[in-house]
Amino acid sequence: MVGTLLACKSVDANDYETLITKVTQYAARLAKKSDQCKMVMLCSHLFYYYEENGYRNPQRVLECLQRSLKVADMCMASTPANLQLFVDVLDTYLYHFEKQNPIIVDKYISGLIALVNEHVNSIGANPVIAETKSHFIQIVKSIEEKKNDSVTSIRFGNIVCAMPS
Repeated sequence: MVGTLLACKSVDANDYETLITKVTQYAARLAKKSDQCKMVMLCSHLFYYYEENGYRNPQRVLECLQRSLKVADMCMASTPANLQLFVDVLDTYLYHFEKQNPIIVDKYISGLIALVNEHVNSIGANPVIAETKSHFIQIVKSIEEKKNDSVTSIRFGNIVCAMPS
């Protein structure tokens, strides 16, 4: 649904807003919480189309991402494997940050990195999260590289990164 709506070019702005709002509402009602988290996170892409003359509502992007984090937090109570949800949300925050969504700022990313680090350290050396931890470390290394790059250092310079212990 998200991909199809992103491909729609001839829909009136009001109709498009109605459609994407309904899809997001349905995503928030999925029975399985981990699916709910992933779908609401994907819906964030519907509210800020980065091509010229695209639909843009940066506040709704942030709302989708914050909702995803709340659901991910609920999922963490059931199993440590759900740490992947936090890493996926971090990845999506970074996507919107790199595309220069005006409301997605470095403090959100720094806070999310700290939160994931906290979860990784509290879980400990659990083989269930090994792949997720590796993915998280790759994301942090990528941010560090962007902080050191002359072109992207201004944008990424204030993000606080720390590797899990």
